[in-house]
Amino acid sequence: QNIHLVAKWLSSLEKKLEQHSEGSHQDFRVFISAEPAPSPDSHIIPQGILENSIKITNEAPTGMHANLHKALDNFNQDTLEMCTRENEFKSILFALCYFHAVVAERRKFGPQGWNRSYPFNTGDLTISVNVLYNYLEASSKVPYDDLRYLFGEIMYGGHITDDWDRRLCKTYLEEFIKPEMLEGELLLAPGFPLPGNVDYNGYHQYIDDALPPESPYLYGLHPNAEIGFLTQTSEKLFRVVLEMQPRDTSTGEGGVVTREETVKALLEEMLEKLMDEFNIAELMAKVEERTPYVVVAFQECERMNILTSEIKRSLKELELGLK
Repeated sequence: QNIHLVAKWLSSLEKKLEQHSEGSHQDFRVFISAEPAPSPDSHIIPQGILENSIKITNEAPTGMHANLHKALDNFNQDTLEMCTRENEFKSILFALCYFHAVVAERRKFGPQGWNRSYPFNTGDLTISVNVLYNYLEASSKVPYDDLRYLFGEIMYGGHITDDWDRRLCKTYLEEFIKPEMLEGELLLAPGFPLPGNVDYNGYHQYIDDALPPESPYLYGLHPNAEIGFLTQTSEKLFRVVLEMQPRDTSTGEGGVVTREETVKALLEEMLEKLMDEFNIAELMAKVEERTPYVVVAFQECERMNILTSEIKRSLKELELGLK
C-alpha cells in the first residue's frame, strides 16, 4: 500500500514482480495502491510496473448533481427516522448535504472558490449530522446559532486557515440553515427550493427532477467564474493527448503517415477554410442608419479581422517551421 512513499525501493519491487511472474500460479495477483502524482514530473512509479498493471482509479465526483447524490449516500432511511423531531432534522440534514457539496466542489474554481485548498471530507458531514441529532434531541427549540457555529467554526471551519474563507463558510450556513427553512421558503440555489418531508429515495428523486443544470449559480458564483476552470480542464486534456501521441517522427514502412505530414495536411486544410477579412469601409457604405446593433456588429467584424489575421500569421509561421 502507498508505494508512492517508497521511491527508492520501487526498482526492487519491479525486479521482484518480474521474478514472480515466471513460474507462479496463473491466478496469483499483486494489489498495489498509490496516490496520484500532482504533476507529470512527479511520476515515480517505474514504467514496467505500470505497463503490466490493470489501473483502477477512484475519481471524486464532479458537478453539483454527483456531489449532492454522493453526500446523501452517506445516510439511509433509518438515519432520517432516528430523530424524534423528524421535520427539522430532515430539512437541516438536506441543507447540510447541499452545503457539503458546495464547499467540496468550489475547489474546482481555484482562488475564486477558496483562497486556499482545504481537505473537506465525508467525515465532516457525518459528524455534523450526529451533532445535529444530539442537539435536536436535547433542546426544545432548534438552536440555529449554535448549530451554525459548530458546523462553520469547528467541523468545517477546523480545516479553514484563511479569514475570508471562514467568513464565506459562515455566510453559506447563514443562508442555508435558518428558521425560514421550515416554512418552505428557502432556496438553496436559484430554482432549487429545499424539499419538504419525504423519504430517502424521494430525496434522491427530487435531486434528479428539480436540480437545475450545472452552472456556477449553484455555488453562488457568477458564470464568469467557470472560465478559469474550463481553460485549465482544456489545457490538461490537450496535454494528456499530446503526451499519448507517438514520438517516432521517421517515415515508417508501408507508407505510414508521419506526424509532420499530418500537421502539414491540417495546416493546409485550415488555411483553405479561413475566410477573407471583412472590408469594414465597404460594409459601412452599405449602412443607412448606425443603430446600436450595427455598431456592435462592426466592432465584432473588427475583432474577427484581428483574430483571422493572427490565425493566418501563426499558421504560416508553423508552416515555415515545418519546412
